[in-house]
Amino acid sequence: MTNIRTSIGLVALFLLLSACDSGKLDKGSNAPDFKLKDVAQATHQLSEYKGKVVWVHFWTDWCKSCRAEFPKIEATYSSLKNKANFELLAINVGQPATTSAQFQKDFSASFPMLVDEQGIMKDLYQVEAYPTNYFISPDGKVIRRIIGWLTQNQVEVILAAYEQ
Repeated sequence: MTNIRTSIGLVALFLLLSACDSGKLDKGSNAPDFKLKDVAQATHQLSEYKGKVVWVHFWTDWCKSCRAEFPKIEATYSSLKNKANFELLAINVGQPATTSAQFQKDFSASFPMLVDEQGIMKDLYQVEAYPTNYFISPDGKVIRRIIGWLTQNQVEVILAAYEQ
């Protein structure tokens, strides 16, 4: 009887691990939809940006790289924001809206600064380090995941592949 219970337990564990692995956000997989508010309390939903390449940038204020990179992100966004097929959504993970509002003020960020106080996006997008960046295609598929800094050239190359 113990062997049967052990076997059933191992099969259940295998199925659970297989199910978890199949949820990876690899290139070409559907990007999970989300709805979050920005620092001005406006709601943003990923699916509302269909038809655009969306750069989803995950950050925290305790991340030194995130702080150092923000001026470069703003410069990149400022030079590319007029492209009809592009949007940047910066998501602060696990911190209060006041943190994002202060960052927006400190770095003169002109892109939407979304707030995820409960940190649910970390699991949904499998964020393991900060900054983490996802690029989502106009049809809602993951183009690429990049952990760490991005250059404007990297963003331009990704956008060029989806210009209409």
